[in-house]
Parts: sequence; structure tokens; C-alpha cells
Amino acid sequence: ALQLKLDGVNHVLQETVTELNATQGKMEMLQQQVLSLVSNQISMMGIIALLYLYIIFVSILYQFVTDIGGFWWWLGFTLLPISILVASVICGMRCQTMWSDVDSSNLIEPMGSIETETLATAEDIGDSIIHTEKSRLISPQKSFVRRQSITSMISKSMSSLLNRKSMRRLSSGIDKSILHAREAYSLPDVEEWPHRPLFVCLNTPVCSNHKVPEHGLGSCPIGVPFKFESDLFVGQCLIRLKGANSDDPEGDEEYFTGRKRIFQSVIQGQFKEKVNVADVLTGHEFSRPLKNLPHPWVLKTATNFIGKVTPGANVVVHTNQPHVEALLSGSSQVIRGDMPGNEPEIACKNLVEDCSVLGGAFKDGDVPVARRKRILSNPARCKEYSFDCETVYTFEFYQNLFDASSYSLDLGFTKIGCSQMLAGQPIQWLGKMRDGRYLWSFQIWHEKLLKAAASYK
Repeated sequence: ALQLKLDGVNHVLQETVTELNATQGKMEMLQQQVLSLVSNQISMMGIIALLYLYIIFVSILYQFVTDIGGFWWWLGFTLLPISILVASVICGMRCQTMWSDVDSSNLIEPMGSIETETLATAEDIGDSIIHTEKSRLISPQKSFVRRQSITSMISKSMSSLLNRKSMRRLSSGIDKSILHAREAYSLPDVEEWPHRPLFVCLNTPVCSNHKVPEHGLGSCPIGVPFKFESDLFVGQCLIRLKGANSDDPEGDEEYFTGRKRIFQSVIQGQFKEKVNVADVLTGHEFSRPLKNLPHPWVLKTATNFIGKVTPGANVVVHTNQPHVEALLSGSSQVIRGDMPGNEPEIACKNLVEDCSVLGGAFKDGDVPVARRKRILSNPARCKEYSFDCETVYTFEFYQNLFDASSYSLDLGFTKIGCSQMLAGQPIQWLGKMRDGRYLWSFQIWHEKLLKAAASYK
């Protein structure tokens, strides 16, 4: 009974951390939008000043020079003013769009007050009484909510940008427990990498019992399924990376031909204990702060892209331990459950969705993928479902944004190199529980990371 109550308290604390992480993510989005808005307004002011100087220049020119013609007339009286006007219109439209985005009633909810509650759990076991306190974010009642004006919000945000002590305090207060990840110095020499410049391996520090029997601590296959086991999951994994030196080049070519996707990862296997769907997460996590981040509006665009690929993703960038977390059930492109022996071959070109094993809204097996993502990316709704220990589950994830062969993020209009930004840390393909236990965790290294990683040996 005591253990059950301790588990309940732990669950409440985890929910509190989740709420605070979500709040920090919203604050970071606001910070990025304000930076972009300020940058555009400064540009607008510069253009207006240029236009004002141009008018003065033309006035003076007309007084002292009367015979202007040819190229200089065309440049000074046609091309230059048209260019200034076009730049003014473009910059003005961007400012108007960004002002409409920075809306205090939609972007962030009122923060409310931090109220301390005391949960007292008393058991008559000797003289011991367990008192657990938690700080929880309490939303104020609507009748007392005071809507902030955009001007007030911008003013406060600018103050926060000039003095980031408050942001650092928030980050330090909600950082997760210290993360440990496999570092570059534990890898074999780059000359020994079979898939050079890439190296896929087990992230051993996160789980002492996480094993890949056939490959140990060495390189895991690319393009070919391999078996693995952890404390919570046993099964096989497949990672396909377009442009990589694959162990099955023909299979990769057949899979990627005619498709925009450039990255695929599949997990198939069984859970070792029954778990709630709302507690199973995926994403990326880093043990050190990111560096050389791109311009805020580029970062915002990248965040929006991540949100489209992984619905409900919680993106926290400006912290000592950056992370992107989303529910595995809401971010997977394909989920299916089969009885042992009936599961599909994960190396096939097309995996077909079948969530009927989950029951509830999915019992008839006819729920479209888009609707499944909407349902299972909502923590409140997916709490109704569980992953059992008897079913063989298959989770497929693919995307067309991150190019592992060049280690860059392709946003369509630009490519962002990730090797310097990640401070020598690789991306991962991971699954973990909300309580911090890992189902699987694999790292995808690129030799571009090694130079930056050397300073952290």
C-alpha cells in the first residue's frame, strides 16, 4: 500500500514537470517571435530612414543639378525608389503577420499563481508518516483573469531578453534529472566505422541492461533489422537512412524510390510489463546545451515543422538539457498490433496500420491514421489505452526533414547544419517511459560531430 501511494505521488510530480516543460516551451516560442518581430521592426525603421534620406538627397540634387539624364536618372529616380518601396512593403507585411502571431490570448495562457499544496499520506507503520509536498501550476479562475495587452507583453518579453536571469532560474528549476549519454570517446576509431561517415550504436549509459546481442557496443546495421532487449522491451529494430552506406542497398533503394522521406525507423516487439499509452514517449534529448542556434525565425520555422511531424511535441531548446518529447503513439506514422507469429516483416516496403488490439475507438480497425494521431497525441485521451505484454507491436516512424548523410535539417527554403549546433551530440531513436526508464535508445553519429565532441572528453 505504501509503495502504491509513493507511485501516486511520483506520478503527480511527473505531471507537474510535464506542465512546467510545456510552459517553458510556450515561453521560448514567445521569445523567438519577439526577437523576430524586433529584428523586422529595426529593419523597417532602417528602410524608413533610408527613404527619408533619399527624399532629402533628391531635394538637394534638384537645387544644384539641373541636367541629370541617362543611367543616373534611371538609377536615382526609378530603380532606387522602387526598390525601397518594395522592401518597405515586404518588411511591413512581415511585421503585420508577426504582430498577429504574437497574441497574448492565443500564444500563452495566463500563468496563474504557483500554489504550494501539501499531500499528506500517513500510514500507521511504527511512528513513520510520509509528507510529500509538490508545487503545482494552478490556473486562476476566468473571472479574475486579466488579459494582457500586446504592448505590455512585448515590453515584458524585451526585458526578459535583456536580462535572462529569470529564464535561467526557470530552466534550472524544471530541468530533468541529469542525463547521461554515450560520448564520442567511447566509439571506435572513425576509420573502423563500417558505414562511415555514419555510426549507429546503442546508447549504453541510459540503461545498463540494454543489449544488442549480435553487435554489442559496436556498430548496429543500417538497412537491416537487428535484435535488441531492455528491461521493458524485447524485439528488433530497423533504421534506414537515405544516402548512407547501407547493409542492404537494394532494399533501401526500393524503399526510398519515389518517396520524399529520407529517414525511416521501425521497432517491433513486446513489452515486458503492461504500460499506459500516455506514459510511452519518443524524441531526442541532449545532456549539454545547444550552441550556435540559428536566427529565431528560422528556429521557429523548424519548431513548426517538428510539430507537424510529431503532433503534440514538447520542444525545449534554451536549457541545460534540451529535449524534444512526444507521445510514441501520436507521432508514429504506423502502429499495429499482432499476435506472435502473425506480425509483418519490418523490412517490407509498406507497413499497414492496425490498432484494433487497443480496443475502444480502435476496436473495428477502421480508424484513419490522421484520427489515430489526434486521439493518441492527446495525453488525456490516450490514458484510456494500454500496451499489453502478449501482443507484438510494430511502430514505424519516417520523415523528410533530417538528412543524416549530411547531418542537416532541410526546411525547404534553407538547410541548417546540425553538427555545430548539437555541440558534439548525436540524434537518437529512442523510446522511454514518462518515469525515466528506457525501452530502447540508439544513437546516430556522424563524423562531423567528432571535432566538437573532442572538447568534452
